[in-house]
Parts: sequence; C-alpha cells; structure tokens
Amino acid sequence: MNQPLSATQHFSELFAESMTIGRKPNGGTDRMALTPDDSAHRTWFVKQLRKAGAEVRIDGVGNIFGLFTWDDDAPYILCGSHLDSQENGGVYDGAYGVVAALAAAQAIDARVRSGALAPATNLAVVDWTNEEGARFEPSLMGSRVFTGALRLSDIEQAKDLGGTSFGDALRKSGWKGTETPPQAAAYFELHVEQGPELETAGVNIGAVTGNWSAVKMDVDIDGEQSHTGSTPMHLRKDALYGMALLTVAARKLADDFARRGTEVRTSVTKVRLFPHSPNIVTSKCQLHLEVRAESEACAREAANELAASFATIEAQSGTAIAIVGTEVRQAMTFPESGVALIEHAAAACGLSCIRTKTVCGHDAVALAAAVPSTLLFVPSVGSSAHSPNEFTKPEDLSNGVRVLVEVLQEALRQGGLA
Repeated sequence: MNQPLSATQHFSELFAESMTIGRKPNGGTDRMALTPDDSAHRTWFVKQLRKAGAEVRIDGVGNIFGLFTWDDDAPYILCGSHLDSQENGGVYDGAYGVVAALAAAQAIDARVRSGALAPATNLAVVDWTNEEGARFEPSLMGSRVFTGALRLSDIEQAKDLGGTSFGDALRKSGWKGTETPPQAAAYFELHVEQGPELETAGVNIGAVTGNWSAVKMDVDIDGEQSHTGSTPMHLRKDALYGMALLTVAARKLADDFARRGTEVRTSVTKVRLFPHSPNIVTSKCQLHLEVRAESEACAREAANELAASFATIEAQSGTAIAIVGTEVRQAMTFPESGVALIEHAAAACGLSCIRTKTVCGHDAVALAAAVPSTLLFVPSVGSSAHSPNEFTKPEDLSNGVRVLVEVLQEALRQGGLA
C-alpha cells in the first residue's frame, strides 16, 4: 500500500504542475487576471480542490474558496494568495501561496480525520481575484471586495488597455460566481519575499510585522500636438518631455530623502502617449506615479514635495500637469500574536526567522482591515520579482510549507489568532 505524501512532497508535485500553466519560453508567465491563462490556472486549482475533497465556492468577484469543513457551525481560517500574475511576470508570485495552502490544508485535513488534530474552526484555501492590478485597476481587488473596502458595482467598469471592462471579463470568462464566501476567523498568507533581506541575512523565514505606506497617483500631462520637423524646439509643448522631467524628478526625490536618512521609493509606470506617430510632438501623456515610504506621513510628505515640483516642470516643458486620481495605502501592523506564531513555528521546524516589513501590497494587507491576518515570507533569489527571473530555491519553498502547516495547525487549535 502506498504511503500518503507529506505536505512538502505533495506541494512539490502540485507546484511543478502549476508552473507549467501559461509558462512562456523566457521562463515567465502572463497570467493576468481573467485572461485565458489565468482561467486555465483557476480551472486546474478548482480541479485540485475537488480532488482533495473540498467544497468549492466562487463569489461575485470571482474569488475561489476551497472549504474543508469539520464543524458546520464554526467559521473558517482562510489561507491562500493569488493565481494572477503581472504581464511577463514570474511563476512564484502569488501562485506559491495558493498551492502551498492547498498542500497544507490536505495534510491537515488528513490529521483531523484521523483524530490527530482537534480543530476549533474550519479551514478554507483561497485564490483572490486580480491581486496584481496589472490588467484592471485597482489592485487587491478580490480581497478588498471581500472585506467591503470596495463594492463590486464600483469596479465592474474598470477597463484594461484594450477597453474590456472587469465586469465583462468576469462574466465572459465564467468566473463570476453567486455563492456566499465563508465567514472568516483569521487569514494566513505565505509569499516569496520579492526583496533582498532574507537572502542577504541568510535567514529561512520572514515574519511580517506590517507594511509600508504608498501614495498612488494617476497623472495627466497635456501638451500641444505639432510637427516634429517644422516646430522649433522653443515653441514645442511636448508632453513626453514633461513626462521625462517628472520621471527624473521622482528619482531625485528618492535620492534626496536618502541623503536625509529616510528611505523613499518612487516610480513612474504605465505610460500612455498620444498620438502615436513618429512625426508628431506628443500632445498627451498619462502615467502612474507612486511614492512609497515606511510611514504614511513620510509617503504623503514626499508626494507633496514631488507635486510641488510640477510647476517648474510645466514651465520648462510648456505642459500642464494634473493629478486625476489618488489612492493612499495606509501603513498597518499585523497582530503580534500572528507574528509570534510564525516565529514559534519556524523554531519548531528548526529554521531561522527574523521580523520584517513588506514594501509590497499583498492580500493579507487588505484582509487585515477586517480580519486578523498574518503574512510570512521565504527568500527570493537575487531580489527578483514581477519578472521571468523570479526564483526561490526548492528547499526554501518546502521550508515555507512546513512552517505554514505548523502555523495553521496551532491557529486551528486555538480558533484563530489569540
């Protein structure tokens, strides 16, 4: 008779399958939300949930829940992440946490049914819709609808660059469900770090204590369309030139804060130019501008300093710059009980662990506004993220699964986070 696979063995088999779905020749993936590759990954996930004996529920925003129910009257500890990726992204970001949660849940379910574990709550594995915000904005969409921070009716008209709305994509892909999500007692997420700290320190596990704040701005730069040949340089009102000056200003701002002893990270992304012709001075530029810092006060201060530089850029480029949308991600802290639980679990597995913060947004950050939540990291090689070069060593992936099993078992015993 074949012996049942351990959680880490089962994870390795499942993740090897997961990595092939939507895999591109460069080693990365383009599983952006509700695309055919994302849909194929979701279909595979649902198949694995049902194979494991879980009840599958899909809610109105397309979040997928795999329920392991041992007490019909008890709430659920949720565990998971997201299957969608960035454009030309990596295969680890998000998918690792979903597959690890599934492998951990199957191992725990076997223990419960054998009588080796008496849980006070149930367990559910989850894939959150459109965490990345790569195709549809805003990011963390599914988890924020779950908490009530976003209303589905408000985001259904969000459009991708091709003009397809989120609502239409959700319906046409077949992932718009009608079922009620499970009642959550707590949420746990395992993720690759996407940064250098754990690898540099030679540490196995990161217990995340909180997140950085971010000020996210949609910016329009308006110039004037004219001929690139006949229009003298001093008469041009070039929106692309304005964008270039803004990009340099954003980088200089980060460098200036570093000289003051405070780390700030800035970026200019998602640039769209109008019109598209080699012989026309750009008349309009739309872009996304972000300022991240450890505290919200610092992020707002830096964003305000950057906005104050717009007048100089306008005068130099002959353009008009307007912030047409702003979103502020607040800095928050995860419960101390969850952080300590990760530390104890890592020690029980014979692994090193440090406390750290996340600069990135994760579903755990969104969930924390409504549900006691915990986030743990495993090292990323070379700090590569949102790239085909994403890589985490197999032994580190397995270490994360081992710690997750320990964390979930203790949380189930105590009915959530104390």
